[in-house]
Parts: sequence; C-alpha cells; structure tokens
Amino acid sequence: MNIEFLEIVRGDIKRCEDAQKTNKGTHALYQALIGKYNGIYEGFGKDIPCSGKACFGGDEFDYRPELNAIKEKLELIVATDREKDSLFDFKTMYEEDLKSLKEAISDCNNENTPEIAKTQLYKEVTAKYHSYIPQFSDGLYGYNESYIMYDELVGDELFHDLKQIYNKMTVFKSLGYSSLKDTSSQSGPMVQITNTNENRVDINISFSSVRKEIENMSALPDTEIEEILNKIDELEKIVKSSERKSKKWENAKSIIKWIADKGVDVGIALLPLLLQIK
Repeated sequence: MNIEFLEIVRGDIKRCEDAQKTNKGTHALYQALIGKYNGIYEGFGKDIPCSGKACFGGDEFDYRPELNAIKEKLELIVATDREKDSLFDFKTMYEEDLKSLKEAISDCNNENTPEIAKTQLYKEVTAKYHSYIPQFSDGLYGYNESYIMYDELVGDELFHDLKQIYNKMTVFKSLGYSSLKDTSSQSGPMVQITNTNENRVDINISFSSVRKEIENMSALPDTEIEEILNKIDELEKIVKSSERKSKKWENAKSIIKWIADKGVDVGIALLPLLLQIK
C-alpha cells in the first residue's frame, strides 16, 4: 500500500466514523465503499453483514452498523500492511513532511504559513533526513560544513532551501527510498526516525557543574584550572547571547581550537557546553 492509497483508506475510515452520528446518507456511503473496495480486494464485502432493513415515516435506511464493520475491516487492512512494511512509519512521516514543504513553498507571501513556521519546518526536516538522503546538504545555503550543522535562515535563502529540500525528498521517494531499504533488509526492523520535538536527547549540562568538575581535577595546576574556568566564562557568554547561531559558532571558533589542544578529560567536560549553542 503506497502512501497515497493509505490516505484514501484513512479518509474512508473517517467517513465511516462521521456517519455514526445520523443514518442520513449511510446507505449511499455503504454502496460507494462496498463498490470501491470490492474492486480492490476480492470478496471485501462478503464478511460484512447486511441485516434486513426497514424504514418508517420517510426516514432513510440505517446502514451505520455496516459502515462500522467496513471501518474495522479497513483498519485491519492498514494494520496488516504496516506489519509487512518495515518502512511504513517512516513513509507516513515522510509524506506528512512533503505535504508541509509543498504548502510552505507554495505560500510565497507567508499568508498561510508564517516565516517562523517555515523556519521550524526547516529545522525539523534537516534534522530528520540529513543522514538518510544522499547529498542532502548539497546546494543548501544553510548548511555549515565546518560544523556539520544547519544555520537558521530567513527570507529568500530560507525559501530557496525549502524548495531544494522538497525536490530532493521528492526524487528520493520516486527512487523507492533505496538506501533505506538496504539498511532495513540488513539490520531487521527499521530504526524509526521520529520528530525531534518529540524524541530528542536533551543536553542540559549546567555551566556551574562543569566548573565544579574542573575545580576537582587535582592533576591540573592552579594556573591551568584558572585558564579553563575563564574559557568556560567566555563560552557561557556566547551561549547566552542573543546573536544568531551561526554568529555564536563563529565567536566560539577560538575556544573550539583551544579545547582541541587540551587533554581528553578537559575536552569531554567542555564539549557538552558547546552543544548548547542554539
């Protein structure tokens, strides 16, 4: 079952649910759905009971029980198909993101999708798909190769990158998610890519705790401890500043180089602080 057909099935499941409110129109909907799915799944309607119908006083026939049976059968088909396809959840999420991207790039004047929403969408899709779509970052203004990360964008540059990402993702889909299929066939269940807002690693190391850790490094001379503490102070100012993320990383370059020249223990202690640059 491809994503387009899945959306049709889900739409019909919703129609069956909505029809439970009144019997009006239930007969016509029942006939339409039975006709549609008998043509797709041989014998679809055989297992759906259709009891004798009677109506009084001009009321319509009540086919709500039959529609509920159709709904349950369609839900079973979706669940069965999900079991067969290790990429099912990925494809569903992917299609939703493609739809959001299409809406964003179609809205040049930000009338329906404000720029702040487009910026958030940009953050989410780059975080999700950078490691899975080959050459994903090629041709994107926001990709900072030095730090292997994406900068925040606005205006024409943001619009350009969203359009490029939409095109890349459309092509990747048309190729059948080839690199992902290779991964899933070799390693069993597909690693589910989830929305970074729902499932992220929260690096929340406090500057005060790192200072204490450095002060407790008895192997270091006092002068070196003082130097490290000064660097932590500098880094904290950068992290807490109101400048753009790209500017913060630019200001932190000297500290990154300084950390690289230090021992492993100092590097392990300070690197989590760098990751708080947002």
